[in-house]
Amino acid sequence: MTSPTPQNSNDFRAIVIHVAITVVLGLGLLLIGLAASESVQNVLVIASPVVVMIGAIAMLVRAYRVWKSGGRWQMWQGGAWFLLVFFIVMLFNSAPVLFESNTE
Repeated sequence: MTSPTPQNSNDFRAIVIHVAITVVLGLGLLLIGLAASESVQNVLVIASPVVVMIGAIAMLVRAYRVWKSGGRWQMWQGGAWFLLVFFIVMLFNSAPVLFESNTE
């Protein structure tokens, strides 16, 4: 029995790029939202965790496709778990901003 080899030797690079772009987009939207006016702030603060969730779902879909083709899907699943945890952190960090703007 042979050990599984990656079909693409650049899998790790692709995972790191996907995670980095998703994190930068999520944090960028959150920071821009915090500096914007109130109406735009609500939209951007809500959009930041949504972007991270879409990135996590995209990684899970990619993990499934790699698994079906017999590749090394574990790395993709690990990246998706990281983004899911980051989504929870973003969600709980953006919630107080939304509640503050509604009480004023």
